[in-house]
Amino acid sequence: MQIAVNAACLRQDKLADTGSAATEILSAMFRQQPEHQFTCFFDGDVPEGLTFPSNVTTVILPRRGDRSWHYYWWLEWQLVKAMKAFKPDRYLGFDSLPLRSKIPATLLIRDLSYLQGAGTQIPAYQKWLRKNSQKYFTIAHSIGALSATLKEELKTAARKTFLLTPGLNPDFRPLEWDDREAVKRQYAEGAEFFLITGALHPRNNIIPVLKAFSALKKRQRSNIKLVLAGSQTAAGGEIITALQTYRFRQDVIIVENPDLQTLAALVGAAYALIYPPRFEGFAWPVLAAQRCKVPVIALDSEAAREVGGDAVLYADPASQDDLSEKMSLLYKDEMLRSRLLNKEGSIQPFTSWEKAAEELFRIMIG
Repeated sequence: MQIAVNAACLRQDKLADTGSAATEILSAMFRQQPEHQFTCFFDGDVPEGLTFPSNVTTVILPRRGDRSWHYYWWLEWQLVKAMKAFKPDRYLGFDSLPLRSKIPATLLIRDLSYLQGAGTQIPAYQKWLRKNSQKYFTIAHSIGALSATLKEELKTAARKTFLLTPGLNPDFRPLEWDDREAVKRQYAEGAEFFLITGALHPRNNIIPVLKAFSALKKRQRSNIKLVLAGSQTAAGGEIITALQTYRFRQDVIIVENPDLQTLAALVGAAYALIYPPRFEGFAWPVLAAQRCKVPVIALDSEAAREVGGDAVLYADPASQDDLSEKMSLLYKDEMLRSRLLNKEGSIQPFTSWEKAAEELFRIMIG
């Protein structure tokens, strides 16, 4: 079977920002299905370090720009024309599909925050997706969703939407005491630290966390640090500007675009992970922290509760003071920290991305 894959999204699939879910699932699928041929179409250079097995062909179709019509032209004309040479039996895409194509299409949905204008994509691309997403959901032959939260948001296409089993790279695991101390020395001057994983972008509510962290520092007079691990974005310029005059800027460490080993080490060594997004469909950082036996404070959301259950300390999204109180409470109360870590019954059992890849392939050919 010949399968066309719209792999353009892999160029923005950065581990700290997205959990590399798309890259992990595709890579697993390619390994699992050596008898099938996959053609991956990119709208620019293939991401550095990304390699494929022999049953995968890559095709680069440079997009002409970043305006809405450039995305339309690439998807509906450049991609459709290029696919014809390979005569694919199936199409697999992320978020979008070419309406001019008659190839049975499957969509993998990892996030729908762009429908709220809260995605990390550039505004023109979000606007284009919002305008056309319902058409894509209607025309798709099948849809795979990475969380029940996303499946519920896709209720207009409920009969063809299937829940996939979320995975996590096995590098995320608890650290021994000596390893934790080494990571703290390397990144936080030996101090305990709160960790946020995700792009420096307004949708991740970094500014409210900075204000809450400032209130904690004034109250506790502690040397605890705040580590921000993720990519810098054009939309996040306000965050960088705020940090320049931030009173506790010496206690904020930015680790830009960490690789897998670095991010896994940071999560495993954190005193606690803070999960401030409210519109993400799959709260993978919560899953990573729980795998690493690290407690979580999250702004209350369906996605966070789906993954974290009652093993997470939830803060009121409308109250910066409540977030600061929760941070202070967890920092002062070691018994609370232990209770959260011991609530094993609410934590999802570990699985790699292999299962999600198997499930996605099954619904694609079904």
